[in-house]
Amino acid sequence: MIFLGGSGLVGSRLRAVWARDAEILAPTHTELDVLDAKALEAFIASAQSDSVVNLAAWADVDGAEPERGDTRGVVYRLNVEFPRQLARLCAQTGKHLVHISTDYVFDGVNAEKPYSEEDQTAPLCWYAQTKRDGEVAIQGVDPTACIARIEMPYTAARHAKRDLARLVATRLSEGQTVQGVTDQRITPVLLDDAAAAVRKLAEARYSGVVHVAASDWTTPYDFARGIARRLKLEEDCVLPVEFAQFAVTRPALRPQHSWLDVTRFANVFGDAILKPVDEALDMWSRQWRLP
Repeated sequence: MIFLGGSGLVGSRLRAVWARDAEILAPTHTELDVLDAKALEAFIASAQSDSVVNLAAWADVDGAEPERGDTRGVVYRLNVEFPRQLARLCAQTGKHLVHISTDYVFDGVNAEKPYSEEDQTAPLCWYAQTKRDGEVAIQGVDPTACIARIEMPYTAARHAKRDLARLVATRLSEGQTVQGVTDQRITPVLLDDAAAAVRKLAEARYSGVVHVAASDWTTPYDFARGIARRLKLEEDCVLPVEFAQFAVTRPALRPQHSWLDVTRFANVFGDAILKPVDEALDMWSRQWRLP
């Protein structure tokens, strides 16, 4: 299995889970610059694997905004041009591509039902626009590729990049307060569940768009209080805030209701992999307590 972008928050956990019983080839940036077209072509052509999982991307939502509209900038090159070339190379060499995308491709205005794979995308910020354009680019050159949209991944494993769960746990354990949005519907996914789901997609050589998220929804406020309760921390230190008040403090526009419908995945692979929020948080809290 080839992993590109395996050192990030999602990639590092997927690698750790898969490495227990699978052979992983995950070049570092020093070993492979994915923006070097010739180097990428040589690597894909020579790699002895029939599956590629791509997590290499620009993931800093606010940091992408200064490049808005710049199709020659790093953000666009990483999120659009590179996936297009990768998909073309995979198609040429017979390798199956699983490309990781995001819930941010939606505008988040739908509070009535979670977004399905058939719903119209409408990105709000430059990061989201490039991720959506990357999806379109892949579909244009390799219709056999899989695009897995993952929402708000979190893990108990240590990593330089903090996800929402570890941010909440760390701040509350230090006696600090955290804000929790009360009017936002989200489906955050435990990375161990995402790892199992993506592996199923790779092994089945699944084609098309599929959502990888929790099987039910919550709010950031309830999610944070659930963490406090499980870790026996002060729940009242989670302060309620409305989305409009929270979002105005961020440079990039974000979708309010970024929840994803995982019915398509469950119909193909069963409903045991992508868990409800409470069940996943129970597992996360057990892992958090481990030394």
